[in-house]
Amino acid sequence: MARLAQMVSVRPVPPGGGRSPIRDARVRASGHSTRDVESYYQHNTPAYLRGFGEFFQGSRPDSDEQLVSYTIEAAQLADGQDVLDAGCGVGGPALAFATHLDLRIEGVTLAPAQVDEARTRIAKAELKGSVAVRQGDFHQLATLYPGRQFDRVLLLESLCHAESYRNVLAGARDLLKPGGKIYIKDFYAVDHRARPERIEAQNTDLKRLTDIYKLVVPDLPSVLDLVSELGFQLVYLRMPEFEPTYRHWAQYEVETGRPWSPHTQPGEVIQGFELLAQI
Repeated sequence: MARLAQMVSVRPVPPGGGRSPIRDARVRASGHSTRDVESYYQHNTPAYLRGFGEFFQGSRPDSDEQLVSYTIEAAQLADGQDVLDAGCGVGGPALAFATHLDLRIEGVTLAPAQVDEARTRIAKAELKGSVAVRQGDFHQLATLYPGRQFDRVLLLESLCHAESYRNVLAGARDLLKPGGKIYIKDFYAVDHRARPERIEAQNTDLKRLTDIYKLVVPDLPSVLDLVSELGFQLVYLRMPEFEPTYRHWAQYEVETGRPWSPHTQPGEVIQGFELLAQI
């Protein structure tokens, strides 16, 4: 996969010469902390459950079953695999995958509230032998799991919360078995270099998105460059191949009383992409 650093180097600067709210995935995000993310989910997990249900994803098809079936195919999950869901929330996807396939799934999440909820759900589903969830920081995967353990690492709209994409992806790489794959589904900033009149509104909307959701979205080229630098080979990169609904996201915002309310259409600010890469 060709390097894309030259595309990143011309990222537009906000009016007035300030710092862009669009992160460069190759370097650590400034002013953004893992502790804030943990506190955010510890406080808001009940609202997520009421708004999103057990699948904490903003870009998704309408039904849970559609989302599960789509992700199984997109991530190329299959019987007999060992899977890590990094940033697993309350374990909704992990439980669903283990119900459909003969998998062993480990989940890691920052928030103790999510660990407690996930373990309750695992016990109720009688899947303790197939699914396990622990509290931990996905920047420190090497301290949580032995190397070369997993066939798949999943990052389902969780990587955007990372302080360091590099640390998370390098850790994931080192946990994959030879030939293992990483599946990343997340949001990225829309490239408005050809439409500079839209940049100021986008920057305002991105800053509010960061403030509300404790995430910092990157540009897509810098993510691809980092994935290549870390030794992954791209299998595919695409926009998700489903008709998205955002009703779950809207319901969550009703529950919290903190709507994002971008100045422009959300699709003019961020877009969802997914990629599969092999080590």
